[in-house]
Amino acid sequence: MTLWTKQELIAALSDELLQHNMADNLVVDEVVIDSRKQVKNGLFIAIKGENNDGHKFIDQAAQNGCRLAIVQENIVSQNSSLNTILVRDSFVALYKLAQFSRARSTAKIIAVTGSVGKTGTKEMLKLAFSALGKTFATPGNLNNHFGVPLCLANFSADCAYGIFEMGMNHLNEIEPLSRLARPHLAIITTVGPVHIEFFKNEEEIALAKSEIFAGLEPQGVALINHDNHHFEFLKKRADFFAKKFFTFGKNPGSDYSLKYSKIKDVNTSEVFFTKPNNPNDVEKFEIATSNKAAIFNSIIIAATLDILGEDAQTALAQLKKLQDTAGRGKVLVQKYNDKNITIIDDTYNASVPSIKAGLEHALELKSALGKKRVVAALGDMLELGEKSVELHEEVTNYLSALHIDFAILVGSNMTLAANKLPENSYHTFPDSVAASLEIQDLLRDGDILYVKGSRGTKMEKIIEKLTNEKSAH
Repeated sequence: MTLWTKQELIAALSDELLQHNMADNLVVDEVVIDSRKQVKNGLFIAIKGENNDGHKFIDQAAQNGCRLAIVQENIVSQNSSLNTILVRDSFVALYKLAQFSRARSTAKIIAVTGSVGKTGTKEMLKLAFSALGKTFATPGNLNNHFGVPLCLANFSADCAYGIFEMGMNHLNEIEPLSRLARPHLAIITTVGPVHIEFFKNEEEIALAKSEIFAGLEPQGVALINHDNHHFEFLKKRADFFAKKFFTFGKNPGSDYSLKYSKIKDVNTSEVFFTKPNNPNDVEKFEIATSNKAAIFNSIIIAATLDILGEDAQTALAQLKKLQDTAGRGKVLVQKYNDKNITIIDDTYNASVPSIKAGLEHALELKSALGKKRVVAALGDMLELGEKSVELHEEVTNYLSALHIDFAILVGSNMTLAANKLPENSYHTFPDSVAASLEIQDLLRDGDILYVKGSRGTKMEKIIEKLTNEKSAH
């Protein structure tokens, strides 16, 4: 299906539009703001950013398949096949396309945010809802003030479901995105000390996340984590903005309650849960992961299907096809120098709650598979500001409290926090490359190796050494 026609573009841009030279039969199949992306029948929006000016790249966009460019300067492309639309402000034009696209849609819209778990939850929702009808979900992590309107501009009118991830680093960033997407259901996976350097405290992060409720449709519903220690605050915010709200979690008082889960093998688990209309009737589904965090968040999928009145049985069956992606809890069984190692690749990013969940996952695997040791390779957590020392010490406290057998600690912050650990229970390294050079001497046959760190620490280098493969992220 064509994404945009000439008539729709004119209608969407209305008061921003100054002039155009669009052909009558022009159609657009994809909207981009990155001129390097290969597209077919593309529309390139030339945005003036802090570091780059898209107007300098319209010829590159044309070479990569764009037939049309939205510009705010009178620019003549060297590519004669490129049509142009001149507007007052190309960034505003992006938002106008997003608003028009949302207004023409009859889809059920789901918005997701959270300190951790939002991307994984979005991917599970996409997998489940795709079994029920045409589904759009945020590609990658296009979840900011550029990404969300760009996603909406690429949201086809014939979609039955739209799933939009929303992220933030500061207050007042999610509210305009929520008002743009106008969700029928808004979800907060959890609230924790992530990007805390930009906030006074964790309560302010909870406030920022709760902005996702501000754009709810009049009959809109909120779904919040009953287990989170900001629950009472989020409940008040949900109650203020939403027509009704539901809760999920292990807490027995949750509307959608995770009763227990059972690991069948490294990549299969059974999940048992109850719903609010029948709290005594335990239902179950299977999911292709042993990742504790993913299992917990899979209750969100069950809840979302029930709240929106969808065919849960058909949709939840899709979770058997779930594939953990590199860096987000993917489990690898690897032979290295005659040692069999089970690797949990959780290297995409790191925060205190996600590390705790990951360590618990490793321990559950240890028990389920009858392994002897869990070795945790943890890199520095970044963007923590003045709370950095305290939060890194919280992580090393978890290592002790959870009885992790051995730790490989990478970076200056982890090294500093290591003095809280017993001697001979850890080894420190300045960076992941140094750790990768000695990793084979620190591992034993049958170990479970859990690897985690902020993006800047490049903890995937350790996994690359063991698997002899370059990471995809």
